[in-house]
Formats: sequence, C-alpha cells, structure tokens
Amino acid sequence: MIRDNLTVRLLLRSALAGSVAAVLLLLLLAWPVDDSESEVNLAIAVALAPFPLSMTAAWLARLPVWPLIGLMAPFAMLGVFVFQPDYDSWVSHQGLSFALSITIPVVSGFVFTAMLCKMLFGMMPSLTSEDARTDGDLT
Repeated sequence: MIRDNLTVRLLLRSALAGSVAAVLLLLLLAWPVDDSESEVNLAIAVALAPFPLSMTAAWLARLPVWPLIGLMAPFAMLGVFVFQPDYDSWVSHQGLSFALSITIPVVSGFVFTAMLCKMLFGMMPSLTSEDARTDGDLT
C-alpha cells in the first residue's frame, strides 16, 4: 500500500518520464529508411537510444537519483520486453499492438527502477538538523 505523498509523486514522475522516452523511441522507430545500410544504422540507434533517452527523461522529471534510474531503466525495459505477452489477441490493429509492445516495457521499466531506488535509497536514515545538534547522543 502506498502510504506517503512522496511515493505517489515519484510514481507519477517516473511514469511521465517513461512515457516521454516511449514516445521518442516510437518516433525514432517510425523514421523512414531507404536501403539496408540505413536499416542497420536505425537498428543500432534503436538499441542504443534508450540509454540517453532514459538519462534525459529521468533528469527532466527530477527523479531522486536520476543518474542511477537513467542507467538502470533500459535494463528493466529489456526485462519487461522479454516477458511481455503477445498483444495481437488483445487489439485488432497491428500498429497499436506494436506501439503497446514498445510503450509498456518502457513505462513499466521506469516505474520499476524508480520504486527499486526508492526502496534501496529512500529507507536509509538521513541526518536531519535535529540529529546534527545532538552529535550522536540519543539520550
């Protein structure tokens, strides 16, 4: 259960960053190619594009540990992409099925990575100004 407002804001920001990265990746995939050399270049660009897109989207969304989220989100995207179902039986349009197969892993990869970073780094005790004044004396 989500208990605090900061977690909800983190989820919404990470979903927004994932949505932006997914739209930009879909626009890159819609790029017209003419010959086989262009197809190879486009395949290389699509394979490497999630890394700078994730870093930029995490930075623009002001996610807490954005370098780590931006670096790890493409690997989470790949993990979701491998285990996702076939959307052809759910939707009738082939283009929508392709868009879902790209968008769902990207958005869920961002959300999974952001929540993992929240669990790992968000529960660490922080030194507040009141703790600093006691100099470690907890009595």
